[in-house]
Amino acid sequence: MLSNKKISLSDLFAENLIFGGMPEKMIEMLESAGRSHSLVKDEMIFFEGDRGDKIYFLTDGLIKLFKTTENDREIVVRYVRPGEMFAEVVLFESDIYPVSAVALRDTIVYYIERDFFLNLLKEMNFMKQFIGNLFKKMRYLADRVAFLNAYDVEERFFIFINDHFGIEPLIKIDLSKAEMAEAIGTIPETMSRVLGRLKTAGLLYWEKNELKLDVNYAMSVVEKIKVH
Repeated sequence: MLSNKKISLSDLFAENLIFGGMPEKMIEMLESAGRSHSLVKDEMIFFEGDRGDKIYFLTDGLIKLFKTTENDREIVVRYVRPGEMFAEVVLFESDIYPVSAVALRDTIVYYIERDFFLNLLKEMNFMKQFIGNLFKKMRYLADRVAFLNAYDVEERFFIFINDHFGIEPLIKIDLSKAEMAEAIGTIPETMSRVLGRLKTAGLLYWEKNELKLDVNYAMSVVEKIKVH
């Protein structure tokens, strides 16, 4: 789940799809092996093609993962929010980072050296737990695909608002429209069209960090989805 708040290390591992549920001793090993690192807004964490020697967790702030095309155009892969893991691809698929990562706000990351983690996998108990959690993540991704296929953009928007902020007449929202689009699995252009239609109908108004909702309409969308 995405979060706007700073995440403690204990919560970071407890809520992570890959590490959640591991024995306390193993979590303590991960905590003792890692290091925290603070970044300022617009500071690069790594560049596409750099040697992938660390895996990262975000404890505070916001990170953008992106690729650069031959004509220097940026393609956003995803936004990382507190509690999420990133760069885990270097554990198995590649020893270089396939994307670039930049802090979009003042940010704190927690990282673990790739070599340390690979050595942990040699311990049978850790490996069994880790593989079990990988299967959980695969099921989560399958559910995510089903979610994207089952609901349209407007429905996914109101589901996200309900799950992360609650349906209220006025919501302070710490997300840009582009970030919201990424979070619900669409593109900014489609998001803008949906928001524009809802605004014209008087059902929604989003200005900067304030989101005003027609509560009755928003709840009717959410309740209709729950029925199905």
